Amino acid sequence: MPRNLVSHFKKRMVKDMAVKIPFKDEIYKEAFLSVDRHCFIKEIYGYDEHILDFKIMDNLSSNEGDFLRRVYSDSSILYLKDSEGKLSSVSMPSVVSAMINLSEMKRGDKVLEIGAGSGYSTAVFSNIVGEDGFVCATEISKEIFEITKKNLDTCSLENIHIENNDGGFGIEDFATYDRIIVSCTTADITDHWIKQLKMGGILVAPLVTRGYQVMISLKKIDEDVLTGKIYWPVRFFPLSGKFSIISHYSFSSRELRSMKKIIETTSNTDEEFSEEIRALSSDTLKSFLFFLSVKNQNAICYYPREDVSDGMGYGIFLRTGNMSGFSLLFGSKSVYWGNMESHNMLKAELKIYKAMGMPNLYSSKIKVFSRRDDYPLGEREFLVKRKDSLTLFSFD
Repeated sequence: MPRNLVSHFKKRMVKDMAVKIPFKDEIYKEAFLSVDRHCFIKEIYGYDEHILDFKIMDNLSSNEGDFLRRVYSDSSILYLKDSEGKLSSVSMPSVVSAMINLSEMKRGDKVLEIGAGSGYSTAVFSNIVGEDGFVCATEISKEIFEITKKNLDTCSLENIHIENNDGGFGIEDFATYDRIIVSCTTADITDHWIKQLKMGGILVAPLVTRGYQVMISLKKIDEDVLTGKIYWPVRFFPLSGKFSIISHYSFSSRELRSMKKIIETTSNTDEEFSEEIRALSSDTLKSFLFFLSVKNQNAICYYPREDVSDGMGYGIFLRTGNMSGFSLLFGSKSVYWGNMESHNMLKAELKIYKAMGMPNLYSSKIKVFSRRDDYPLGEREFLVKRKDSLTLFSFD
């Protein structure tokens, strides 16, 4: 592997990352320059329209220069399709960098990573915390774990410990941690993570609520309380294991084939409501969808394909005996079918959102409790019950 070619593409990737999200600390930039991404990505998968499935589109043996150019791009990459057909991806480097910024990771920190995947971000964390720090990582898939361990071994990093276990339980043996980074979207902030995080420590995670994923950063302020902020919508593959709450995850056309057929053939379009949605700015629409996700128990997220965010549908899905129905927003297009109660409910939620002054996603706050006691709700607060925690969302 020509080092000058790797160095060229790596420097260009880091430069592109800095344009999108500036590095808060020079050691963050140096960490990305120190880690060879191609050591963690041996193949690149893509969707083949002819076979309607994913297959290898590129690898090192095809064209070295083209392969390295794709590997060292600031983009997420599907790097594995396991023996069961399940896809795995390496996150976009600038998103990993943004999570590092939010975590305020520093030299000497002890970090727990949930969902190591290929091990690329694990290696970056290792370079940031340095010789006096330590990174513990979990990976639930035995198949991926074996690959990841080999990937990390090639880097000769001595401050990493990785286990093949359910990440929802963390790694108690090395607790407590200064930082916890969840590298897959999670439907719960588990009691194990809360207990294993140091007082004043920071947890960063993509949190999903009824299909809508947002990046959050939380600081531990009490033995069983974390508080923090909501940042931006994201798309990660989901956490597996005991703490995977299916009802909170999105659904794809593969899982909801009947809905795909209905959307394409028999659904209706509400042009008037579509015009009302088109009048909203992009940030306002994202904020409304987030508001809908934390307020309405019937909210649902639907993707045309597992690996892409384009064409996402979000709205209401009702199952009421023989009269099921849905009302979804595909961008600014309003599509509905079946029980009109679902469509009326979605339009009513937009009215409520507007009456509240259209609160912004980016100024909302989150509080996490590990205990399940009652909490008095304010006028602009919404409580979501999860398997192991309560999340309280507040809109300014």
